[in-house]
Amino acid sequence: MKNKKALIIMIFICFFSGTWVQSKSQAVTQENAKQKKLENFLRTAKIVSKRRAGGRGENWIISLDDGKISRYGFFKLLDATRPDALIPDSYKYGIAAYELDKLLDLNLIPPVVEREIEGRKGSLQIFIEGALNESVRRMKNIKPPDPEKFKNTMEDLSVFENLTYSPSFCGERELDDILIMHKKDWKVWRVDFSEAFAPSPELIPECEITGCSKKLCQNLIKLEDEKIKAKLEHYLNDEEMSMLLKRKELIIEKIKKLIEKKAEESILSS
Repeated sequence: MKNKKALIIMIFICFFSGTWVQSKSQAVTQENAKQKKLENFLRTAKIVSKRRAGGRGENWIISLDDGKISRYGFFKLLDATRPDALIPDSYKYGIAAYELDKLLDLNLIPPVVEREIEGRKGSLQIFIEGALNESVRRMKNIKPPDPEKFKNTMEDLSVFENLTYSPSFCGERELDDILIMHKKDWKVWRVDFSEAFAPSPELIPECEITGCSKKLCQNLIKLEDEKIKAKLEHYLNDEEMSMLLKRKELIIEKIKKLIEKKAEESILSS
């Protein structure tokens, strides 16, 4: 009975916050338009030059120009997927994470597309310049101008890490994959999901979920499994997909229990 009551409360909060949804809809539309524009740029812009980049596998920094703007892209070629790869690491997982990010309207991952360059397929992602790594921010104890907003974003990121089963952030092994536009608006980006989507039926043990935004709560509940399958089936195998859907349900159940134990205002941020 308690579980049923908690679920009803969560659904009410997520779906009937009319004023909140209206105030956010315009910003979401603008972000979606920007995403599509950058995706098209990545697919069609002329390749001006390329140079080797660091990291695992073969990666390149690509200079792009469409006649109007010039940007850099990060081109990843490695494609070692499950179940055959001893150490799974594939550009396809990065694209899958981005498509899932879009389905949830999170805007935590920079636009990335699949593209063939010089006869080789890989993922081409907008290169984020001038950002502060989360590892450096913590080391130098640099405080965000809006600590509450930053905390809420990191809570959403924790949920997404669990959903994609990409423990680098929560395990604090790869904090360099979190990029913060500290000289602008403190926008948080998360890059490199090439080892994500491990076929685990459980959440990440060291990556605790303590809350999330109302938007993420709403979108998790209403996002249908078939829609996820349609968007990610070209990048994930059956087991990876099945466990992803399992974790989605676990996360919803986790948030439901948090709401049951605490005041909903302390669990769901605006």
